[in-house]
Parts: sequence; structure tokens; C-alpha cells
Amino acid sequence: MRSEEELERYGTIGRLVELIHKMSEDRLRELLKQLETEIPEKSIGESERKHVRVDCFVSVDYTDSERVFKDYIEDISTSGVFIKTREAFSVGEEIVLSMSLSRDGSAFKIPATVVRAAPDGIGVRFKTTSQVQEAIIESLIESVNTQKDLGAEKSFNPS
Repeated sequence: MRSEEELERYGTIGRLVELIHKMSEDRLRELLKQLETEIPEKSIGESERKHVRVDCFVSVDYTDSERVFKDYIEDISTSGVFIKTREAFSVGEEIVLSMSLSRDGSAFKIPATVVRAAPDGIGVRFKTTSQVQEAIIESLIESVNTQKDLGAEKSFNPS
């Protein structure tokens, strides 16, 4: 049996969905930007996330259709990263990340989509196309965790 509070919440969510379905594409984008500003992704509790984030400080090069950037990843999960940057990006923008994963300098490249644009950086979702890419990302996360376990500071740069 559901509590009265839960039922009221579901009713509110249902009404929101009805109203959202009636909105134009432009209004939907405006609402999304407003909600992303008011309710930053970082405020979501870890228990509400599909993928656990790991704090890190990993150098990353990335490009959009015209520019090349060099910044740092603040946290990583199997689904994406948060890149600390002051550059302006739009939600939906496509970028390609390049991370050096070994001392020999070989780079791992992966396409991604900007899913959150904040004043202090961007949240991007990986566009993995193979199990190999997924395994490399998991390996990077394991490496970050190992560095933390060894008592290293919050920095990790395997190159």
C-alpha cells in the first residue's frame, strides 16, 4: 500500500508529463535548460544514479566540430565524465574525447554527447560502440580507484 504522499507525488508527475507532451520543441528545450540549471546533476544522490561516479583528476583532450581543448576530468563513470572547463558548450553537442591510458602515450578516443552544460564544466555521455571501449573505460576507472587505494592524491595521469 502506498502512502498518501507517494500517491500525491505520482499524481503531480503524471500531470507534468501531460503538460510536457503538449509543449513545442523550443519550449521543451527551454524547460530542460531551466531544470538543468536549477537542479544540477551533481545534486542527484549516488543511490539515484545508474552508474557510480569516481572522483579523479585525469587530463583529457577533446574536440568539437571546429575546436580542440585540453582540460581535466573531475569524475568518471561507465556512462560518462564531467569535464572541468570554462568553454561554452550546448546540450546535445557532439565531441570526441582523447585520453592517454598508458605511459607510451597511446590515446584512447571515444565519441560523446554533451548532456549537461554548467558554468564550471560539462557532463558528457560516452557513445560506446563496442565492448572493447566499455572495457577500456572500466579499466580506467579501476586504475583511478587503485591510485586512490594506494594513498595517492586525487590526481591520476597514466601518461
